[in-house]
Amino acid sequence: MTGLGLSSISIHSLVFRCATKCLSLRPILYMYKMDYLFSLAKRSDTPEILKLYQRLVGTPGCTWHAGYPNRDTAEADIDRGALYLVTDKRYRIVGVASVEAGEDGDEGLPWQSANPCYLSRLGVLPEQQGRGIATWLLQKVSAACRRQGYDGIRLWVGTDNPAAIRLYEQNGFVRRGQARRHGLDFWGYERLWGK
Repeated sequence: MTGLGLSSISIHSLVFRCATKCLSLRPILYMYKMDYLFSLAKRSDTPEILKLYQRLVGTPGCTWHAGYPNRDTAEADIDRGALYLVTDKRYRIVGVASVEAGEDGDEGLPWQSANPCYLSRLGVLPEQQGRGIATWLLQKVSAACRRQGYDGIRLWVGTDNPAAIRLYEQNGFVRRGQARRHGLDFWGYERLWGK
């Protein structure tokens, strides 16, 4: 029980509220006394998104490099309405994730979803990692994909990225196999929605 008469269960169930920024409603997450917002990216977010991408290049397990992801990648994702953001209470971007419809190469793995989307380019600023932001972002993106009618979500993760692998497995993703893509070894993961 807290001093306000709320149990820890009811506090955890009250993690969202609505706020207005630029005339659009965005859900806010309260986490460790800090506010985070989940929203779709806009073209004006591109410079900050690119800085986040570059901050992650060379970090353990990251398969990105100086030329990828780039401005064209980010703007294509934004134009498709497929690049999601987590921003802090000052609207600074601390996490990103993209979702693509259709196929991203099945590589002969035993996928089970018939109408999947693909999660890609999920990243959180190094200094913000370990705070649950990636988990929350993954959950929000998964919920958005489910609302859009996809029956599952697939992704590729580098075999040498234990932190990301742990994140996906803790969030209901199942390993479907391994494939060599872009000259690197990846695990294919999939999450199906409950029927």
